[in-house]
Amino acid sequence: MCEANVYFSRSGQEELLMEGVDRIVPGDDNNIFLESIFGERRVVKARIKEMELVRHRIVLEEIQDAEVKPHQELWLEPDTNHGHFHPGEEARMKLFKGFNMRPDEAASMEEVEGFVMVNGRLQEASLHKHHDVMEMNLGPELDGLAQIYVHQKGDTELYATAVMEVGHHHHHGLQPLGLPLEIVPLDYSHARLGENYGIQVLKDGRSLAGAEVKATFAATQSRDYPHRLKTDEEGKCRLFLTARGNYLFSVTDGNITTTYTLIKSF
Repeated sequence: MCEANVYFSRSGQEELLMEGVDRIVPGDDNNIFLESIFGERRVVKARIKEMELVRHRIVLEEIQDAEVKPHQELWLEPDTNHGHFHPGEEARMKLFKGFNMRPDEAASMEEVEGFVMVNGRLQEASLHKHHDVMEMNLGPELDGLAQIYVHQKGDTELYATAVMEVGHHHHHGLQPLGLPLEIVPLDYSHARLGENYGIQVLKDGRSLAGAEVKATFAATQSRDYPHRLKTDEEGKCRLFLTARGNYLFSVTDGNITTTYTLIKSF
């Protein structure tokens, strides 16, 4: 017998939640999937507090929703579901402003400038409104890894970066853009579910140790960022990818907030 009874701890009191549970799968947004030998299935928002497998007993602890203090940030997403563009195809990026990948339609997009770097050459890219969404047209002549960034001036400086593949098999050649605060992928490749994805945070070109990195994904139901990481001595950290779609990493230091969009095709 390998099943266990699952109890829920709330305000110091334990109550039986499910009997005969033989499958527990932690998921995103602090959700835990439970399945019993009787075919019952449940999803609860909790964390595992205690496991006594000899006694066939598992205790889950209630998670209280913390107060969310959203701030404004920019982020980029491609105008495609494939995760890349084909050579000769008009490559377009969408620019959003809001929090936790939730756009704020009333947010100001004034004084926003965009740039794209391919093969070490940096050039300005035009931004314009299209169907109430700000778009950046990268043009049909790109071939390679396009490093894109957007900057908005103000009391709080906002930056957004992304790496967009035009063509196939361009898995090298990334260099930091030299921004005051920047999130750089450790190794560009097609990110897959069930793998760790690494980034490095740079401030004025140097590794930023101890920085808080917030991470979210397109389908999150959480009001706040579901993942919070800390950079090591080299300014690096890794996130285990468990959701489909694009991810967003965000870092704030002083009056600068910068984001990096991990573009995924699934």
